[in-house]
Amino acid sequence: MKIKILEKREDAIRFILEGVDAAFANALRRAIIGEVPTFAIDEVEFYENDSALFDEIIAHRLAMIPLTTPHDRFELDALELDEYTVTLSLEAEGPGIVYSGDLKSDDPDVKPVTPNIPIVKLAEGQKLTFNAYAKLGRGKDHAKWQPGFAYYKYLTKIHVSKEVPNWEKIKKLAKKRKLPVEETENEFIITTITAFYLPREFEQYMGNLIREEIVPNTFVFTVESNGELPVEEMVSIALKILMRKSDKFINELHKLAE
Repeated sequence: MKIKILEKREDAIRFILEGVDAAFANALRRAIIGEVPTFAIDEVEFYENDSALFDEIIAHRLAMIPLTTPHDRFELDALELDEYTVTLSLEAEGPGIVYSGDLKSDDPDVKPVTPNIPIVKLAEGQKLTFNAYAKLGRGKDHAKWQPGFAYYKYLTKIHVSKEVPNWEKIKKLAKKRKLPVEETENEFIITTITAFYLPREFEQYMGNLIREEIVPNTFVFTVESNGELPVEEMVSIALKILMRKSDKFINELHKLAE
């Protein structure tokens, strides 16, 4: 298996995954989304709520606020999760809007990723007081624990014959999208490291003068983080979890064979 980084930002990474089949690529995608644990609010204890929203609605909004997850303090690749609980408290009075940044955490390493997520608007004299309890969980159990998004596409090469009328337009579009372009005497080849769609006027040449080649066992992966974890940690932890699950499965097979 080979990995080539195409682009890396603070909250996203795009890379080419080579030497694996679609089953492994999809297993990695599912592990990133559903297996990598993060902190999220799981229970809320309300003491006072005079706002226009029911307790359940506020609790749901709180659960969907991304919380920073200190990957250096917890063994996030373990198959069994730590039972550690963090309390985030709030005591607010209107008029004004209550934001995620108003939550007070008893653990400075676990707090809202973004301080400006609105929770509820309080009118004059309205009060809101509660304790919210956050714990580690996995996205496969609830979307609030998903660390972000992961998706992939097959790496393809589009072969465009120079017999295609106005072929220079396709080449110009590919270069505008910053896609690698190889050129020979009779054709040019576009490597689709990002999605590339031909203008409708060229669709009539597909399959003849324009053909798309799928590069075997090679995928373009994109992973985006909600902010709970660094994006490279999401991929690393997911791979470790896959290895642990594979080892556990092999051990169980050995027990059955004995």
